[in-house]
Amino acid sequence: MSEKRKKVAIGLLGSGTVGEAVQDFIFDGLKGKIGGDLQLEIVKVYTRRPKGKKWQRSRPSLFTANPREVVDHPKAEIIVEALGFQQERQLDGFKDLIIRALKNGKAVVTADKAVLAKYGKEIWEAVAKYRGELRFEACVAGGVPIIRSLRESFAAEEPEAIYGIVNGTCNYILSEMGRNGKSYEAALREAQQRGYAEANPSADTGGRDAEAKLILLAAVAFGLHLKPGQLWRNGIEEIHALDFLYAAQKGRSTIKQLVMARRENRSVETYISPVLVPEGHVLAAIDGATNAVFFKGKRSGEAARDWNYLFAGPGAGGGPTAVAILGDVCELARGRGGAPRGPLNLFRSGSPAVLAKTERIRGSFYVRLVVKDRAGIVGDICQTLGKAGINVSEIWQLDHSREEREALALSCRIKENPQTILPFVITLERAAVGQVKKALKVIEGRSYILAKPLWFPIWRNE
Repeated sequence: MSEKRKKVAIGLLGSGTVGEAVQDFIFDGLKGKIGGDLQLEIVKVYTRRPKGKKWQRSRPSLFTANPREVVDHPKAEIIVEALGFQQERQLDGFKDLIIRALKNGKAVVTADKAVLAKYGKEIWEAVAKYRGELRFEACVAGGVPIIRSLRESFAAEEPEAIYGIVNGTCNYILSEMGRNGKSYEAALREAQQRGYAEANPSADTGGRDAEAKLILLAAVAFGLHLKPGQLWRNGIEEIHALDFLYAAQKGRSTIKQLVMARRENRSVETYISPVLVPEGHVLAAIDGATNAVFFKGKRSGEAARDWNYLFAGPGAGGGPTAVAILGDVCELARGRGGAPRGPLNLFRSGSPAVLAKTERIRGSFYVRLVVKDRAGIVGDICQTLGKAGINVSEIWQLDHSREEREALALSCRIKENPQTILPFVITLERAAVGQVKKALKVIEGRSYILAKPLWFPIWRNE
């Protein structure tokens, strides 16, 4: 006798890469069955242009160009929002659809980290007001189950740090630059050809995508309510192949774009930035478009110098993201656990954490300078740093070929004869971000500086 399966009706907003993958799982790959006990059914699909979509020809009645037909559908129990956006102004409309679905008594699963990062307070107030349920596993690290792990598996833990690689586009570009010596421009073109980067990649390469993900991680881990623009954020656009030479030959390191949320007493230090990572660290081995999130908890490993737990896997793509979405759908359908009510503060029952001011974040730093090749420059720079209370750790200088100098001059838009420019690196002992900014602003005004100094943190054990 066959076991009766629970039917679950889904309204789907979006039929792009992710939305289509959700359809593939339900219409084709899983024949509507997941885990043996559920039978998923899509009752309506919204997409801006239904004609020509993969499943529209065989199921024309399911598709609509009106999103309200999805969120208002009488049979839909769970609304999956996988719209994706091309312009930020679209996010306001996405937020309205999510809130309308909650008002209609629907549970919501979203893959849209940007709308949650920007409108999180308003959305979670709607969750509380309408006693709704919302899940967002697919918003961070694709198919890697980090949100559910933080909410459930580590519910009794006391978080100290959560950090890692959460943008596959940047990790692919930096991996290609470090491993194969490619220029930033060449690595970006290849990422675009492989479908890892958009035609306009600025949200990824400028760190905005990673910032939205860090906002969600910091909310779940530390109960912080942050908005885009509050966090210290650096992109990867100014990283040059030359920086990887210095990292490898002088620092025995590589460069990775990381997100960081680290507790320091009652405050939490956050940043999104390239970081100089030692070759022996697990982070240095995370290659290509893979994502990896590290979690450190006080109670599960006081002796650990760095991390207690590692979550790694495919961080993007239709398949992995659809897996995360359907995992949330299954959790809601089976009635496991309760949705977060009101403000996200899933760990802390005592004093809430506060965001540390960027200027007060302390660390060691990598500083790459490009100057006119003349005497006395290094001494002047070190003296300026000293006046700001910053100690120099090391000075790195390599012999550069004509081709390397020419490539650097082109990348930095330097009009000087490439053979007269001098690149070198200074590493700084621990100092506050505000100190470094102030000193580099003075140095940047010197007549011998040919390009804006590039600087970012050096990894330290957490």
